[in-house]
Amino acid sequence: MPYTDVNILVVEDQRPFLILLKGLLTNLGAKDVMTANQAEQAVRFCRNHQVDIVVCDLHLGNNKKNGFELYQELMHRKLISPGTVFLLISADATRPVVLGSIEHKPDDYLLKPFSQAQLKSRLNRSWQRKQYFKKVLLALSKQDYISATAELDAMHNMPAPYQRVALEIRLEILWRQQRYQQALALLQGQTEQLPSQWAQLALGKTYLAMQQFDDAIKCAKKVLLLNQFDPEALDILAQAKSAQQHPDEALEHIRQAIKNSPYSLQRQMLAARIARDSADYELLTEATRATWQLSKNTIFKNVNYWCNHISSLLDAAEAAESKNHRHRYQQEALLQLQRAPQDEALNRLDEPFSLDIFDQIVHARMDAIDGKLINAKRTLMDCQNAIDKEFELYPASLAPSSLQLMVDLGEFDEVNRLLTTLANQQTELEDSSRLLVRKMTKQVKASEQQYTHINRRGIQLYQQEKFADAKAAFNSALALSPVNAGIALNLLQCLIKLVGNPDEDDAALIKEARQVYKILSNAPMREQHQSKFDGLKGELARVGITAPA
Repeated sequence: MPYTDVNILVVEDQRPFLILLKGLLTNLGAKDVMTANQAEQAVRFCRNHQVDIVVCDLHLGNNKKNGFELYQELMHRKLISPGTVFLLISADATRPVVLGSIEHKPDDYLLKPFSQAQLKSRLNRSWQRKQYFKKVLLALSKQDYISATAELDAMHNMPAPYQRVALEIRLEILWRQQRYQQALALLQGQTEQLPSQWAQLALGKTYLAMQQFDDAIKCAKKVLLLNQFDPEALDILAQAKSAQQHPDEALEHIRQAIKNSPYSLQRQMLAARIARDSADYELLTEATRATWQLSKNTIFKNVNYWCNHISSLLDAAEAAESKNHRHRYQQEALLQLQRAPQDEALNRLDEPFSLDIFDQIVHARMDAIDGKLINAKRTLMDCQNAIDKEFELYPASLAPSSLQLMVDLGEFDEVNRLLTTLANQQTELEDSSRLLVRKMTKQVKASEQQYTHINRRGIQLYQQEKFADAKAAFNSALALSPVNAGIALNLLQCLIKLVGNPDEDDAALIKEARQVYKILSNAPMREQHQSKFDGLKGELARVGITAPA
């Protein structure tokens, strides 16, 4: 390898080792070795200079972007070319760090301490591989899969060490194109490779994508016989078992995968999804917290990850079996809100968000959980009005938490109004929020169908002057949507009609009517409902439900 002709960047926060690394590379013949002591400095350098090799330490300071995150950003922003070699180095030999390093797929990974000969060997091997596949990698970076495949087809007499690399690239192309049947055929044609760990893992991923869960499970188990710690095999088992409605097994596998390799954003998001589906709130809160922590210094930072963590704490509080547990989760959510102004990642957002509005939504959910439904609805309406005033488009960052509060209150009309708004403005949600919204939508649809049927039945009975039956229907609808102004108004109209009926107990009716009146007097409502409520006040006074004006 001609070290004299390449530009090398060394990223290391410890100055003594930075100087040592630069010296080792200079001794190999490198003439242009640049240095950076933190990731942001490296990003700026790569933005303005061509870099052929990056040698980067994994740990670059507390609460700073690390080597994983730097590599992701350089690749995502295309600040280094597809032919650039990225060598990750670390003194941390613990299993989670080593597995995490391998999963992030740098060109190579080297444990400290190492010799000049080891450094040279790793760099030479990675450089030669990158140069050999340079045209293929360039086409891949442009998502030009036809050209990438053509370049691979043109490679005759390929050296044996590169044949598996070529196969992996072909599989990657087919997976990206969702051509899973062709990927399966390609793998099954590799009779010599099939017994190997990587081939069984690739088969498992392919079967999983094809929803052939039993076959995916068999492949994953074969991988684990070869390497019991393989986190990707455990991911496959967790997803397959979850799809087959075996939540306990899915939870067991995803917990083991996280224990073995916790530094994967996608794995933590998968854990959160499985935990939510299985109502395992301990894992849900852990996974959503890890998702935010893993993403906050990366190119994939999204404030929804932080919001989802706080929402998961409230979900846990809502499901808690004891008052003490509920209080503990609520206090943790409040603590996260109190710390938010000091979180640098939250102060450097590139997306629309209001911490004040989110804070109010969280407090409203707590009120709803504690049974203070009118307070919760008042805050909900105030928040939606504030969002309308502050933002031109409804922020994706505030949508899931608003929807969850609406669901808690049974405000189905508000849910549908917000879902329509998000659809009309083509709001893009990150994966975890999209799954959460999809689940809430499904939950609401079932409850709304029941609520709508009962409410319509009540209206029909009222129109037929069967007021007692209509009252029972509206009470049932109100149980599903306890602070719904429209239903409460319908119920109040029934009660007015029933007062004075010789077959009814006026005292009980007036007592119930006063309770409904109190709800409506204190709850915020839209203009059409307020107008209807004002129109009933004369009738309410006439039958003795309220005092005359």
